[in-house]
Formats: sequence, structure tokens, C-alpha cells
Amino acid sequence: MGKNDYRAIEDLQGQVSSHYNSISKATATISSIDAKLAKLRSAKQSVGNIRSEIHEIKISVMGKDDQPEWKGQQKENFGHQWEGFGQDFNACQRELDAFHDAICDEITRLEKSKVRPTELHWLVPNAN
Repeated sequence: MGKNDYRAIEDLQGQVSSHYNSISKATATISSIDAKLAKLRSAKQSVGNIRSEIHEIKISVMGKDDQPEWKGQQKENFGHQWEGFGQDFNACQRELDAFHDAICDEITRLEKSKVRPTELHWLVPNAN
């Protein structure tokens, strides 16, 4: 074996080492993403449950604004409070919907980032 053969072997060993490092980094990245995804999926489920509970509350409260026996100032005060409640309730629903959508978007982004073939491009030609 000549000097060039040893140099080629060293170069190849360096490439193998570099590839192992790439695989190790990719594996760590995927593990980190999987942990984040698990937390986000749990948060998505929690927000979904809260949204369902709020929807149930809305259904149970919808007919309560009609109080025909109330008259005068009592009815007027209730009407103003009911208006404020309705606005706050709708704002809460919009915020929960936006939060849910943001969680879904982040889940999608992380799932897509798990698979980036360009990071392991060297693996394909050397697979055989």
C-alpha cells in the first residue's frame, strides 16, 4: 500500500465520522421535535376540550337573556350586562380558536421539519 492509499483511507474514515455526526445530530433533532410534538398535541387536546366545554356553556346560557318578568332598571341593567357577556364570550371563543389554530400550525411545521432529505443527501448515493 502506498502513501496515497493511507491518505484515501484516512479521508474515507473522516467522511464516515462526519456522516455519523450528521446522523447523531439528525437523531437528536428528531427526538427534540418528537418531544415538542407530544407537548403540542397534549395542549391541542386541552384547548379542544376547553372549546367544547365553552360551547356547552353557550348552549345552556343562550335562552337566559329573555326575562319577561323583569321590568324597568333591573331589565335594563341585565340587558347591558348580557351584551358585555356576549361580547366577552365571543372574544374568548375567537382567542381560543386562534390559539388552537396556532398550535395546529406549529405541529404541522414541526412535522415537516422532521423530514428534510437535504440534510442526509450523502446517504442516498452511498446506500448501496
